[in-house]
Amino acid sequence: MTPWEGMRLTSAQVDPYRHEWEAANRRALDGEGPLLGVLGDSAAQGIGAPTPFEGWVGQLHRRLEVIDGHRWRVLNLSVSGARAHTVMDEQLPRLWRVGQPVDLVVCAVGGNDMYRSTRRQVHERFTRLLRALPAPGTWHGDQRTIVTTLPQGLGRRRAGIANDLVRTLGPQRGLEVADLWATTGPPWRGKYAEDMFHPNALGYGHWVDAILGTIRPDRRSLGGDLPVVGTR
Repeated sequence: MTPWEGMRLTSAQVDPYRHEWEAANRRALDGEGPLLGVLGDSAAQGIGAPTPFEGWVGQLHRRLEVIDGHRWRVLNLSVSGARAHTVMDEQLPRLWRVGQPVDLVVCAVGGNDMYRSTRRQVHERFTRLLRALPAPGTWHGDQRTIVTTLPQGLGRRRAGIANDLVRTLGPQRGLEVADLWATTGPPWRGKYAEDMFHPNALGYGHWVDAILGTIRPDRRSLGGDLPVVGTR
């Protein structure tokens, strides 16, 4: 299969995966339990995985419930094609309008910013985003916000700009950093979808290792070998 044919396959996932998450979001807001708010792009939608719930968000949800021993709700506000500034301008306002406390926020974005963007634009967009994300304690004393670095495999110079900002400006605001750069990288074989851009379920599992390692640093290995189930 050529990368172009692979792009057609993953592009065909965008609308159905979005509809699945919209339905899951409605169920989450009507349910009970701590609420995880997700901000991001096609990776958070699960594009490249066999189902939307086998991307990093669905895998994180499953493993977090195994570790904590109780149900978590997921509100996935991500949008395929999003960039750092559209997360701030479009997704964050939706998060503020949820109307109920958000216990944990995870923001993973930037892959699209590595293309058709100048290094100055990357710097400006990530600076704005990091200053706008909810500080810890926004909804209640135990609320936390996690922001990720970009994974390996993207433009090194632009990714370096974004990652440096995440690692410096993020902690200055009390944001916790999940270092995708440290848990991704070669060997690449078997970790990507047919388009050779989006991770597959295995590749997304390495993202979860970093994110869960920040949320539950002492217990991140638990649940890693369990089958992924649909987000309720």
